[in-house]
Amino acid sequence: MKQIKINQDNVYLLLPNKVAQLANRLVDNGLVSDEISAIRMVYNSSVYAKLEIEQTKYWWLGINALYEELIEKL
Repeated sequence: MKQIKINQDNVYLLLPNKVAQLANRLVDNGLVSDEISAIRMVYNSSVYAKLEIEQTKYWWLGINALYEELIEKL
């Protein structure tokens, strides 16, 4: 099996799943009342800005670490 290297051109493929998980956790923990607002909150966050840049390696972080940083910034 050929191994795929993550770079700036393909890092976006990893982001929808992370955004969905973060948004679900925001709703589940009562920080946002609906999924659409939660998704918008994630996309407008500094965490997402770091996720978009492959060099930060934020895409490598687990959902718990990303969520903790996200709620710290709220």
